[in-house]
Amino acid sequence: MTLHVSATTEIHASSETVLRFVLDLEAYRQADHKITRVSSVDGPDEDGHGSARVWGKLPGLPPAPDRQDFTLERWTSLTLVGAPRQPGRLLFDFVGSFECTPLDSGATSVTHSYEFTFRRPFRWLERRMAADLTDEIESEVDRLAEILDTRTHPDSSS
Repeated sequence: MTLHVSATTEIHASSETVLRFVLDLEAYRQADHKITRVSSVDGPDEDGHGSARVWGKLPGLPPAPDRQDFTLERWTSLTLVGAPRQPGRLLFDFVGSFECTPLDSGATSVTHSYEFTFRRPFRWLERRMAADLTDEIESEVDRLAEILDTRTHPDSSS
């Protein structure tokens, strides 16, 4: 079974500013409270590929180490995929994404999504986590907008 949640917000900052902030995972923890610790970030390289080692916490589960491989399409999207042979892959596969669309107003429409595909016998976790993760992703994009919005933080680059 697959759990898919997403949220969209308008951020008064450029798509480059948004995606650079997301890739600064230590800073991004301000918006994403599921990240409990960042061990390392490598990349993106010239082709936009990289990886990050983090500790994350999902509702009802203990914190666990994970590696996310990512692909940055400069400066329109970022896709993170749970790397193989990580503790979390015993429970689920993961894909997260950020899609940025510049708006005529100078703002950026940002859609953030998570997709968890639970393995047997852990598929019951989908029902347990669905509401919490829906609430969390909506709060996450709201926090992201508040942090980066140049209307409330005029010194932010856009």
